[in-house]
Amino acid sequence: MPSTDLAIYRRRKGYTQEQLSELSGVTTRTIQRIEKGTVVPHTQTLKMLAEHLEIDMALLMDPEELTVPPATPKPGRLLPLFHLLGLAGLLLPVLNVILPFSLWLFKREENPEYNRQGKQVINFQLTMTILFFPSIVLMVYFFPVGFPLTMFLYLFMVIMSLVNLFRSAKSSPVNYPISYPFFRL
Repeated sequence: MPSTDLAIYRRRKGYTQEQLSELSGVTTRTIQRIEKGTVVPHTQTLKMLAEHLEIDMALLMDPEELTVPPATPKPGRLLPLFHLLGLAGLLLPVLNVILPFSLWLFKREENPEYNRQGKQVINFQLTMTILFFPSIVLMVYFFPVGFPLTMFLYLFMVIMSLVNLFRSAKSSPVNYPISYPFFRL
């Protein structure tokens, strides 16, 4: 509250601090502190003072207190889409990285969860894509080891993407194990 507002309205009514204190039931010391701006008064105190000054309580309040506080960001509707786009690698191998990355680039500023979960998806998909290359080479040159490794990585990627897709849809925490942090969370 601007320190002079209470003093201005008190003087307009012709009251001393002591007289306003007697009328309102607020101590003189509290009135002095409010007028000096050394204390933030309680709403009830302002209500009592405004009532006896015959003014609207909002006139004694700090304009910042009158503004509506910003809404806390809600979990976004797009969160499951980040995880769903990671499954695009089933269609074309690099889409599992490109599509979540593109969505993250455009939406990361809108919601902190978009930024955080987008990075998690990108880190996981990049890690899996990098691990696929040696497994494919192994599959070509040493099939008995390369094929099971490639299938394991493929299934692991699909399962983790689906699990985290459902977790994000339920606003539960998501977790991608075996992810190198290319983008720091």
